[in-house]
Amino acid sequence: MSWSTFKSNILNQTEGGMDNINDVASIWAREYNSAILRGFDVVHKIPIQIGNTALLEQLILIALQRGGVSNSSSFSLVSEMGKGVIAYWTGATMKLAPIPIIPAPGSIQNVSTTSNVVLSPGTWPPAPPVPPNNNAGLMIDVFIQTATAHLLSVSGLINTISLYPAAPSPVPGPGIISWTGYQVP
Repeated sequence: MSWSTFKSNILNQTEGGMDNINDVASIWAREYNSAILRGFDVVHKIPIQIGNTALLEQLILIALQRGGVSNSSSFSLVSEMGKGVIAYWTGATMKLAPIPIIPAPGSIQNVSTTSNVVLSPGTWPPAPPVPPNNNAGLMIDVFIQTATAHLLSVSGLINTISLYPAAPSPVPGPGIISWTGYQVP
């Protein structure tokens, strides 16, 4: 549902074309961020707290500018936009809730989350060039397919306070849980 909302919002906001590529970059960055905020990591279902939307917007703007002057049939705007997506995820932080259900290795239960950071912004797969056309939905579809594949490579680390087995009762201690993959419904 969220990727369809992403596509619909971009099409609605750019209907009839736009003269200012700054506005186009802003719309793409805002809608990408909105879609990602509706998602979560694939194992623990924890959503992102904050990504670098400002840098995403700037790199999408650069991609649009490069696309405007490129005469190459092999230029892929979606691949260029991917540089912005990687920047968005670089240094991103995840929310601290919900607490991961799967216990940290060696523990029996997680009590709280102290931090949850993205360690790897993932790898943006190469996207095929989309030839010039009047169907904006085609490029959006290629972006969504590439973004969905990219999200599977995003990974991070959750620091927890967890309970470890001991007699007569469990003792709290730090735990580390790694995660890989993020999904947008």
